[in-house]
Amino acid sequence: MTPLFENTVTLRGFLGSNAEVPPSEGIAEDAFAVLLLATMSGTWDVATNQWTPRIDWHRIICAGPWFCGFTRGMRRGEYLEIEGELRAFEEDRTVVVVGKRYPAKHASYAIHAIRIQRLERPLVVVDPGEED
Repeated sequence: MTPLFENTVTLRGFLGSNAEVPPSEGIAEDAFAVLLLATMSGTWDVATNQWTPRIDWHRIICAGPWFCGFTRGMRRGEYLEIEGELRAFEEDRTVVVVGKRYPAKHASYAIHAIRIQRLERPLVVVDPGEED
């Protein structure tokens, strides 16, 4: 039977910065680590015959003491696969319009990790084109 609702996201990409993890003595039940994951996609422009890449940055929240321990020591450039749930939250911000400040709500999104797997770095193969 198909579930009525599903909120599962799977991302595969590279860490853009070292994991933000609380110090060991600061890990409590409500502790969390934060990862910044970069994924790449793009479009092929038929008119110019060129690939236009796009890099997206995803904030990953890793809640709980277990994830804090697991992510400790993760460094920029590591290749990961992350499964989680997409969550939205609002932040209060101030917007400046023509010199006046106005309060505003800003919607942000984060992935709350359910599973994290370290992957082997892929071999990047560059095609030099046809030889003459």
